[in-house]
Amino acid sequence: MKQDHGLLRIENLSVTFPSAGLVLSEIEGLRTGPARDGKVTILDEVSFAVGRNEITGLVGESGSGKTLTSLTVMGFLPPSAQVTGGHVWFQGMDLLRLGEGEMQRIRGQQIAMIFQSTRSALNPLMRVGDQVARAYQIQRGMSPAEAYQQAVEILGRMDIPQAERRARAYPHQLSGGMCQRVLIAMMIACEPALLIADEPTTGLDVTIQAQIFELIKDVQKATEASILLITHDLGVIAETCRYVVVMYAGQVMETAPVESLFARPLHPYTQRLLQSVLRVDRAVEIPQVAMIPSDEVTYGVVGCRFAPRCSLVLPRCWEERPLIREWGPEHWAACHRLDVANCE
Repeated sequence: MKQDHGLLRIENLSVTFPSAGLVLSEIEGLRTGPARDGKVTILDEVSFAVGRNEITGLVGESGSGKTLTSLTVMGFLPPSAQVTGGHVWFQGMDLLRLGEGEMQRIRGQQIAMIFQSTRSALNPLMRVGDQVARAYQIQRGMSPAEAYQQAVEILGRMDIPQAERRARAYPHQLSGGMCQRVLIAMMIACEPALLIADEPTTGLDVTIQAQIFELIKDVQKATEASILLITHDLGVIAETCRYVVVMYAGQVMETAPVESLFARPLHPYTQRLLQSVLRVDRAVEIPQVAMIPSDEVTYGVVGCRFAPRCSLVLPRCWEERPLIREWGPEHWAACHRLDVANCE
């Protein structure tokens, strides 16, 4: 069976960890609820798609499973993790059924990823120009001289001033923003069809963050690549993405076009996320920033995992997981409250 809807389509993806072997840093500061059979299901039947030639946002607080989802797509799961169900369709192929050799041919050439920690993703012992050139040599078979020339050219396209001189620098000699531009250059050097950007501006100041996101939009327009942008910043989602997926505790709560989600958020978690952002255009009013109750994020709830923190929780929310349903054009949400409201 092949799946051709969208460039990337994740269907009912579930990933478990042995409860005794959980490493907090592996999965975004995870705090778990009761384990079953010695295992905890972190990603619980996650489903969403990334369309062709567009930017899709994946948003949620720390611990929602955003990074783990991207690592599953790339085949970079920690050894303790186990995929227990689902499919990851990419250009008609199920990535979960491919061997490591086949995945190595896809990484870089067809799918690339920008990681959160820019400096740790760059080799501190190599000049940045050589690192970018190496990508051209490995993926496109260029000679060292030709690859280096292409590296300098693409660094210039990333708005790095004096690209030829900067290409001879080591990562520690460049600012965080420049290192991020180098990493983006490496990722798009081979013109991948899909680029996954996982919190690409972590640790950068606000001005540089804005520049990096503008650069990502420019890259998408120039290459017509699809981008999965992982972030917790709803402002970035509003300005950058066409479609947005909202995750909480390893479950997809809502997916919608950006305009529809911001105009009419359906899930209580999405509503709280939007209400928790201080609106500058309402500064005349006394700011009332809504807070999500600070109970621990748990993965052991049978029904909706947001139930322990939801102010609108129903008894069935604890016992029955709500199905994600379409409530408007391309607007999907999983909430029992919507069923009740629809019947009234």
